[in-house]
Amino acid sequence: MGLRFSIVSLNWNGRRILGQLLDKHVSSLLGTEYDEFEVIFVDNGSDDDSVDYINSHYNDPRLKILRLQKNYGFAKGNNLALKVISKDADVVVFINNDTVVKSDWLKELARVFIDPKVGVAQPLILDLDTHAIQFMGGYADQFGRSMTIGYSDEIMNRLLLKIIKISGFSPLQILWAYGACIAVRRDILSKTGGFNELFLFSLEEQTICIPANALGYKVVLVPKSIVYHKGSATVKRLHLVKEYMRNTYLLLLIYYPFHMLLRGLLGRSLLEFFLSLRMRSGCRLMVFFQVLVELFVNLRSIISHRRRSYKLSNNSLIIRTPILLTKQQHVSLTLTKLLEINLTRKRNKRNSGDEARYVKAY
Repeated sequence: MGLRFSIVSLNWNGRRILGQLLDKHVSSLLGTEYDEFEVIFVDNGSDDDSVDYINSHYNDPRLKILRLQKNYGFAKGNNLALKVISKDADVVVFINNDTVVKSDWLKELARVFIDPKVGVAQPLILDLDTHAIQFMGGYADQFGRSMTIGYSDEIMNRLLLKIIKISGFSPLQILWAYGACIAVRRDILSKTGGFNELFLFSLEEQTICIPANALGYKVVLVPKSIVYHKGSATVKRLHLVKEYMRNTYLLLLIYYPFHMLLRGLLGRSLLEFFLSLRMRSGCRLMVFFQVLVELFVNLRSIISHRRRSYKLSNNSLIIRTPILLTKQQHVSLTLTKLLEINLTRKRNKRNSGDEARYVKAY
């Protein structure tokens, strides 16, 4: 018997917002070519007819519906689903409802989990409309900045495809996997408690991946597992900018080791201050000071989370960057780290012969 998967699909007003895409999403999940899986459709307090529609249109014993009374957000909504997944589930996959999966996606994820060192895996996330690479996960820098791989122009897309081909389509090690689709060993979720519910609207996936690294597991991208993602518009609303800024500080305060903490906080504060001045945005500067006050008011709770949380332990996955970073520097430094971690590691393993059993899975 293979690994058992529980697939958690979090929904909020999917019928109203996504229309037919919600149908394609559920149908593609149920059409997955794999024997051991269930789908938990978690409705996060929708006020449309999402639940009634799914109930009436899908009669499949593998599909369960969990109806929450209000919108708890991404982190808590997914955490509540952990209470109803099958007791024999080995891996939990959290997936957005604006995705469509390729039929063999779960088979490819199952293959990487043959390696007991793999704790978290992410499919290759492609744009639903263009099929260009949208996300390949990423790393972080010493200021808590997400160093993302993907979401760029046609030249960048060709370069990323070239790197995947050079790697032989084998899994690539990253620091964090993108939350549109992230597969996590259940043991990790049991030890960490799932997503950190202090985080809202951004960086929630890193509260899974950093502890997984600290526990000695690898986080990997699986190029042979394909998920198509509609994606969302660029964050523009001021309160979402505030949440991202706040969450970046929380990431530093809770998950970064002490020897990186003070420098990271100082650098982050200088970065936010410089950005506000450069953008000539009085509103952003106001948000910056609001975030600092909010963090100070909630410092006791933050310290409590820090004491019981696993800290970032693999410094080799951190990218050293200047405080002010251009788009070109971001791309260059991130790709350099991707190549350094994976192609060097692949060459070393090939020389030592350690990879033999793992390669047989492919």
